[in-house]
Amino acid sequence: MEYRKEIDIQECELVYPPKEDTFLLLECLTLIPGEKVLEMGCGTGLISCHIAAAGGDLTAADINPWAVECTRHNLQRNRLQGKVVESDLFLNVKDGFDLLVFNPPYLAAEDEGMLEKAWAGGATGLDVLAPFLERVGEHLLPEGRILLLLSSEMELEGLDVLLSRFTHRRLGTRRYFFEELWVEELRVP
Repeated sequence: MEYRKEIDIQECELVYPPKEDTFLLLECLTLIPGEKVLEMGCGTGLISCHIAAAGGDLTAADINPWAVECTRHNLQRNRLQGKVVESDLFLNVKDGFDLLVFNPPYLAAEDEGMLEKAWAGGATGLDVLAPFLERVGEHLLPEGRILLLLSSEMELEGLDVLLSRFTHRRLGTRRYFFEELWVEELRVP
């Protein structure tokens, strides 16, 4: 999906701002208008706004209450529709979806506060991704798919084990001086 300059995103204090990983995930995103889409970890709502503008039936979720308000605000300022919920992964998400989009916290670090929850993925970088993938099947409609932003900063052997339950393919890659980022599309076999 192309970045739409007419979508006006306002960054918010205590919310992870759009960065390289956000734009790579957006670039690899495709959807059919009317598809039910969940963006987990919506942050400022940049991806959520693009999903809504492309005709997706959007639900956006984040553990950070400031991110929930920021996404809600950015949807409203762009006159876009979507449901936004505060949720620790699927805790407050009950529906099924055609597409789940997630840029999980992936850096090998422990979170010490709300902002760190956006990027700190525990000792291996997999502490948030693992429980997400354990429960994702409960929220995926038949023929549904998952788009994940992944990083070479994650513990790669553990990542391979997590991904082995799915059929998957790489959609896009970016190399930066200290890491490689890529987007995987996953499906339940």
